[in-house]
Amino acid sequence: MIAKTTTGNDFEGALTYGAGQRQGRGKEPGEAPLLVVANLIPGTPKEMAQDMRAVAAQSKKIQKPVWHTVLSWKAGEVVSQAQKVAAAQRYCELIGAPIDRHQVVVYEHRDKKHAHVHIYLNRVPIDGGPALRTDNNFYRQPAITRQISQELGMDPIPERRRSLRALDPTKEAAREQVSRALQPLLAQSDRGGEEWLALQLQKELIGVRYTHDKGGVLRGVSFELNGVAVRGQEVGYKGAQLREALAAPGLQAVLGPEVARVPGAGTPAILPKPSRPEPTKRPRRKGPAR
Repeated sequence: MIAKTTTGNDFEGALTYGAGQRQGRGKEPGEAPLLVVANLIPGTPKEMAQDMRAVAAQSKKIQKPVWHTVLSWKAGEVVSQAQKVAAAQRYCELIGAPIDRHQVVVYEHRDKKHAHVHIYLNRVPIDGGPALRTDNNFYRQPAITRQISQELGMDPIPERRRSLRALDPTKEAAREQVSRALQPLLAQSDRGGEEWLALQLQKELIGVRYTHDKGGVLRGVSFELNGVAVRGQEVGYKGAQLREALAAPGLQAVLGPEVARVPGAGTPAILPKPSRPEPTKRPRRKGPAR
């Protein structure tokens, strides 16, 4: 089983696709049955989307409240409906969105040779708690799907074939050590930005190199340990994923010194820039009397 996830802000469009009702890409009756509905009244995609938008509106910070994950099994594997429901529920729990706290809608699609279900989550929980985070999904999901496969007695999809260079024990050890160093650092609630991460990794004798575009946006990252180079994607962090992980904590580190937090408030206050002093007017010189 594998999982692929995207996020967005259109609940109705996402659920319409899940229900097999998207214009021009509709499915035959019975090809997209509804399997799970949690914390909202079952209905049409439009009706359920309206309820999910109402909950998402409780958070002004989350701009993309729609979480869409496709769980897929390999072709030819027989998966019962009970297993699909159990896998979807367990996925929600392990990813950090248990169905007792989040609105969840799950559709099964039967238009492919392989079994697969579409899970739609509202990242904003119904109890007003913190929203489901999106950082580090690339690294977390393979471990989650392997765990679900083992728990439910399913066949795990074999990993992609890797080159002999990728299987080098020195390279593998470097990847493991970099990954172990990154996980606790990026899980800290008070983590800083790129410079902070580089300093923390330096304590572990791990070098880091960032690649930015012309606008200064982080686009790539690589690490070095004992002379062995490790690409960011080899430890679950491409440039965009690391950028998102580092941007999550306090805005002070991200937005710079002109942003501070008001004591006791949860929203940042933008301090006004100092105004420039008005230029002093020089008295005009009087010319000789005519």
